[in-house]
Amino acid sequence: MHNTLYLLIGPKGAGKTYIGGVIAQHTDVHFIAVEPIWLSLQPGADGWQTVRAAIDAAFANHQRVMIESLGAGAEFAQFLAGLEQQYTVKFVRVVADFDECLERVRQRDSSNQLLIPIERVAEYNRIAAQVRYPWAAVILNSPPATVGAIVAAITATFD
Repeated sequence: MHNTLYLLIGPKGAGKTYIGGVIAQHTDVHFIAVEPIWLSLQPGADGWQTVRAAIDAAFANHQRVMIESLGAGAEFAQFLAGLEQQYTVKFVRVVADFDECLERVRQRDSSNQLLIPIERVAEYNRIAAQVRYPWAAVILNSPPATVGAIVAAITATFD
């Protein structure tokens, strides 16, 4: 079996971290929450390089790894290009109502989340909604998807 990297792509507040946790709990996919990595960076550190190092380290012990992202921007595109040279990458779209996403961001524990003004969250979410990838799976998370639906969406992509 080859190493497969799953990218949960969706707006802030769509439930990517929750979905990644569910998948890690119910499958053999190792989930890496990306925002805590960014929060722990020292000044001047390269965030995407640090995330890449965490992915590479996870593949030392796992054949399936998953991260979360908005999936947009030039830096992400460069990061993705490097990943695609080394791993099989599968894109998982997480879809949720924008108003619900904003409300989730307002209400969540922000200790492991990047603090972004709510106006910027709305802007980022509009950008995230426009990204297009060859989706291996789509998870509708508004209202919240059931554990069974989340697991079924991911396991259907297993080779």
